[in-house]
Amino acid sequence: MNIGVVGLGRVGLPLALVFAKSHKTYGVDLNSQRCQAIIKRALFEEPQVNEYLEKYCSNLSVSTRYNNIKNCKVIFVIVHTPSLPSGKFDLQYVEQAVSEIHKTNETCLIVVSSTINIGDVSKLRQIHDRIVYNPCMIRQGSIIHDFEFPKYIMIGSFTEQDFETVKNIWQSVICNSAQFYRFLPEELEVTKLSLNVWLALQITVANVIGELCKSVGVEPQKTLEMLWKDIRNYNSGLGFSGVCLPRDVNCLKQTCIERSVESGYRLTAFLNYLNNYTIEKYYKSLTSYGKKKIGILGLAYKPNVPYIDESQSLKIAKRLLADGYEVFAYDELAEENARKELTGKIHFCSSAEECVKNSDIIFIGTSNFKDVKVREKVVLNPWK
Repeated sequence: MNIGVVGLGRVGLPLALVFAKSHKTYGVDLNSQRCQAIIKRALFEEPQVNEYLEKYCSNLSVSTRYNNIKNCKVIFVIVHTPSLPSGKFDLQYVEQAVSEIHKTNETCLIVVSSTINIGDVSKLRQIHDRIVYNPCMIRQGSIIHDFEFPKYIMIGSFTEQDFETVKNIWQSVICNSAQFYRFLPEELEVTKLSLNVWLALQITVANVIGELCKSVGVEPQKTLEMLWKDIRNYNSGLGFSGVCLPRDVNCLKQTCIERSVESGYRLTAFLNYLNNYTIEKYYKSLTSYGKKKIGILGLAYKPNVPYIDESQSLKIAKRLLADGYEVFAYDELAEENARKELTGKIHFCSSAEECVKNSDIIFIGTSNFKDVKVREKVVLNPWK
């Protein structure tokens, strides 16, 4: 298959060379000096690039003109998207590339691998209909290795056919059995951005632990090893609560204050801020509908327990009652403990159906009620 690559910079050239192992590859870069450097085999700093240029040069044709990719069935776009003052990515060079490709090759499949914003694929689809998002998950200094030995490959496509096309290309050049994941393009835009923020958060946590361990006089390696062993697959919902997590966050916060570990104090303070924000967010949403009878399914701090320690749904119920709302609640296991905490216009129901029937708006307080069927009423469900 003839494959095109538009953008032959620090990532685009290694990508083109990896494809050139198995496919006739046609590259386009508007920078004529860059193209000449590739043609003349200039020395490139990225490992393996010069070696691959020597080995696969017969399969790689480069040009400053889009005519070079007119016969390619699949064209990868990996041009620069510099950061704007706002922090978002500048899409103009990707838009220009997609527009030029469309003029030259209307029927091809365009695969965008540049770093882009959430919602950008929909914008680009207005220029060219057949478009896929396939972000590069690589590290500078090991780009070719990371292309050939990926942990996973994510493909955001509108159709199964386009997903299979891109998947087959990658299977022809990778050197391991990496798993492929199919997304809708907008799902993958969210995922790619979130993955890098998640990595940034891990680095931040590692540095906080390092600073804390230094203040205690111990090495951080064993602590960090255990942190990375205990990564849990949480779903979105309400904030952290219960007997342990809030207490330990506050203990660490105070410990960091006493030991002058500013990074730890700032992190724990921010965790508490976001946790409290969750309560505020759902309280504001519940009260925005102008309904006075509010149903809450689940008052415990987690499903199927009687305990209400730091329960966010209970805190929301307390605030609603304090502000004069009428609350209908159902949680068979937690009811006895909740009765000791809730005062005002509170009605404890004997079933979820009774709670729903008497309420104008429903809040799902614990995830075991997330699939309750409610018709013709507003339902706020943090767990879905």
